[in-house]
Amino acid sequence: MELIVRRQGAEGYERLRIDRAGGGYEVAIGERAYQVDAARLREGLYSLRVGGAQHEVTVRRRDDGSYLVSDAQGDAVVEVADPLTHLAAQGAGVRGGRRRQRVTAYMPGRVVALLAAEGEAVKAGQGVLVLEAMKMQNEILAEHDGTVTRILVQPGQSVDGGEPLFELE
Repeated sequence: MELIVRRQGAEGYERLRIDRAGGGYEVAIGERAYQVDAARLREGLYSLRVGGAQHEVTVRRRDDGSYLVSDAQGDAVVEVADPLTHLAAQGAGVRGGRRRQRVTAYMPGRVVALLAAEGEAVKAGQGVLVLEAMKMQNEILAEHDGTVTRILVQPGQSVDGGEPLFELE
């Protein structure tokens, strides 16, 4: 899997490549490669062994779609995109073009209700669907004004973490 990553405050973007390697992963950032063993301890908390050194890392998605990554050394805000989305955003000039977003489930759960329909205009902060996870119902909100272009799930459907729920343009 290849991703484009940018750390807030850093110049430019880096390519991140993640490949399964035995019981762990090989993670390449630019020209540097690391052997990583990873275990999810609970939602948002991970134990990583990188080159023999142990790290506990928390990862939280922010309202703007970026991630807050924290470890013993401090915090970093990180933007992550697949290469095609990154390329499209550059081509559209991000601010001048239409913003397209595919919203994914942040954890496994079940879709309880759809609050918007395909083709419907929504405002930032408006609920699009309700996802039940860990016996709690969570309203998944539009992160920006736009139109729901596709709904990829149905009420009653189970979803895995990272599975796409809807697209917003």
